[in-house]
Amino acid sequence: MTNIKKKTIHAIVPGFSLIELIIVIVLVGIFSAIAMTRTDIGLSTIREQIAIDQITSDIDLTRSMAFGKHDTLTIVFSSSQETYTIYSGPDHSRFPLTDFPNSVNGVMSLDNSRMRDVDLRSVDFNGTSELQFLPLGDLKFGGTIALNTKTISVQPVTGKWSVE
Repeated sequence: MTNIKKKTIHAIVPGFSLIELIIVIVLVGIFSAIAMTRTDIGLSTIREQIAIDQITSDIDLTRSMAFGKHDTLTIVFSSSQETYTIYSGPDHSRFPLTDFPNSVNGVMSLDNSRMRDVDLRSVDFNGTSELQFLPLGDLKFGGTIALNTKTISVQPVTGKWSVE
């Protein structure tokens, strides 16, 4: 028998140099920063749309409740506190509707984690910040509610709204 010597062959495995690794880490950081910026812009738009949906739904519900209860219902906005409150009853004898859906004692807040980027810039209903529905569901005065980049316009009498 012949003796065969086994030879061990060591293959050279190519690896990453330190410079290549640093370049990859820098590129990942740049792409992450771009993605985070785009995500923040997208989330801000989504939060504004959530606020619009909440306000317009509450306008519709308040109008329906005024007609259904045959009562005067008023939404009073506070731009400084980023809130609005729903009241029942005529001007001089009204009280907050503490059981209004999604409210805390009748107060709806736009200053929470779901809508932290939403700013209630201005509210104008014939010089007041009150949106009032009369007992037959008619709106006393039309006007506007301005958020970040959008404005909700509410038509007089009908209470129909549109977003611009």
